This record gives sequence, structure tokens and C-alpha cells, in this order.
Amino acid sequence: MKNKEKEPQNDGQKDIAEVNHSQQLPRLRRIEGQVRGLHKMIETERDCLDITHQISAIINALRRVQSDMLHDHLAALGEAIIAEEISPKKRRELAAEIRDHLKRLS
Repeated sequence: MKNKEKEPQNDGQKDIAEVNHSQQLPRLRRIEGQVRGLHKMIETERDCLDITHQISAIINALRRVQSDMLHDHLAALGEAIIAEEISPKKRRELAAEIRDHLKRLS
């Protein structure tokens, strides 16, 4: 199953690129298992340091998913900017979107 990276929905324009995020599903299932384990750790009153270690692992795993998805999205935007059929105005808009994404990362 392919997910499509779409331009903002309010402008009614076509999809700029297709990006397949299905490779993230096994990671997300693993993260779900980690969260269930965290829930059980809290229920059984495990040591706080063990719990915080598990929380850190979950956060890091989610950051990896986020990073990979953002990488794919930015690559698709870059390809769209290079495409000859996109107007200069649209190229500037896509470049601005890339800049906005990069600002959010810092």
C-alpha cells in the first residue's frame, strides 16, 4: 500500500510525489510493544530508572520513524522542485516548505 505525500489540501492541486511509508509499519508495531511493556512496568511498580529508560527507548524509536518519514518527504519535495513541469512559483513554494520543515527540526 502506498501513501501519497500531498500538497496542502486547501489548494486543490495534484499530489507532488508518491512515498511508500509501509516500511515504517514493523517499527511502529515494535514501538506499540514497547508502550505495552511500559504500561506493564508501571502497573507492576518497576523501578523508576527502568521505566525512564524504557520511555527514552520509545522516544528514540519514534524519532527514527519521524526522521525517516521526513527524509522521504523532503526527497520527494526536492524531486518535485527539479521537475520541469512545475512552475517557478510552485518551485519557490516547495522550497519554502522544505525550509519550514528544516526549521522545525532545529
